[in-house]
Amino acid sequence: MITKTYTERIGYCAVDSGTILITDPSYVSDFVDNKMGEAGVGHYSWAGACATTLTDEGAGQLGFIRTGGEGAGIVARTGYGDGFYPVYAHYVEDDNWGKRVARLEIIFIDEDEVN
Repeated sequence: MITKTYTERIGYCAVDSGTILITDPSYVSDFVDNKMGEAGVGHYSWAGACATTLTDEGAGQLGFIRTGGEGAGIVARTGYGDGFYPVYAHYVEDDNWGKRVARLEIIFIDEDEVN
């Protein structure tokens, strides 16, 4: 049973490519650094990440290269581009599991500051 929820800023993500990639660290060695090669949307590579963020959605899922399966990572444009973006963890206190991260939030554009 969840007894408490709260949010804390856990740090910042520095962005110098106008994009952010969320992936499991164990998959990083599979990421293909093919510069601006011939990879398409959804390919788990630099070129695939760029192609995915250039779609109308500006974001999407990257697939595993060897198996072709989904879920290698998520990539997105970062609002107005390069920057130093705050990251928040939303926690729950669970009677059985203790303190757990329920979700992460990265603020690219503070919606309260938009006119």
